[in-house]
Amino acid sequence: MLGALSLLWGLAFVGIKEVLDEISPTTLTILRFAIADVCLIGVLAAVPSTRPRFEPGDRWRIVVLGLTGVPMYHLALNWGEQRTSASVAALIVATAPVMVALGSAAVLRERVTARRWLGIALAFTGVAVLAAAHRTGGGSTSFIGVIVGMLAPLSWAIYSIVAKPLTARASSIQVTAAGMLVGSIALLPFLSGQTIREIGGLSATAWAWMAQLGIGSSVGGYFIFVWALGRLDATRVSVFLYAVPLVAIISAWLILDEPLGVSVLVAAVLVIAGVVLAQQERGQKPAAMSEAENR
Repeated sequence: MLGALSLLWGLAFVGIKEVLDEISPTTLTILRFAIADVCLIGVLAAVPSTRPRFEPGDRWRIVVLGLTGVPMYHLALNWGEQRTSASVAALIVATAPVMVALGSAAVLRERVTARRWLGIALAFTGVAVLAAAHRTGGGSTSFIGVIVGMLAPLSWAIYSIVAKPLTARASSIQVTAAGMLVGSIALLPFLSGQTIREIGGLSATAWAWMAQLGIGSSVGGYFIFVWALGRLDATRVSVFLYAVPLVAIISAWLILDEPLGVSVLVAAVLVIAGVVLAQQERGQKPAAMSEAENR
């Protein structure tokens, strides 16, 4: 399941880059989740048991999931990718596991070992290489694009940490649906006449990519991610996705003809090596997982 997720999310960077040639980052985000919401509402209507049911004390978590998982993450990602390549955007987002590791240590009391600290340092060094690329002729990378893009993995780290406790008392589809629908409502203030005009002018190819983004990467991807959170600790689930940037880089090279520049290759080695080193040690059982099992 996590292997399929790596493929869905890796191809998403290529899809975003293709669609951004025709519409703005805001319109892409709104349309992506409009498609996803139609699918989710269909599932909720057909299968009553999937409808979100949470305790009053969980409402703030749902709001945080919605804000971080939809507008904050996707507006930052789409705006940043408009100013970088798909490969660079994928490597930036690949730092999410190290942010999850830091956040999980503080909030979920998951252990951060010396090996993980080394991984965190390597991963952020890779991002620094990407940020400096615009000064050394490293391609279409924009410094501001990298900085804004970094808000995406930060948002995803918050999403992962907040979602983790909910998986102990609700199904993955319930958590996914609640967060996505609340996040979609938060996008309504961004809707405008320009949004409608841009959607009306989309090509057939762009619509195909939007279907993949809305149905595959959003509904399917979020479902798999939350489902996995209920079975593994937050750090291990996120770190498993180090295959995502590899899929994105290879796909961007094959589909978008993006060159594999030296800065991107060096950054890829650093980021991927960092998240691999940060992977949960075999046999380690964090306190947060033990507590969840005892509830």
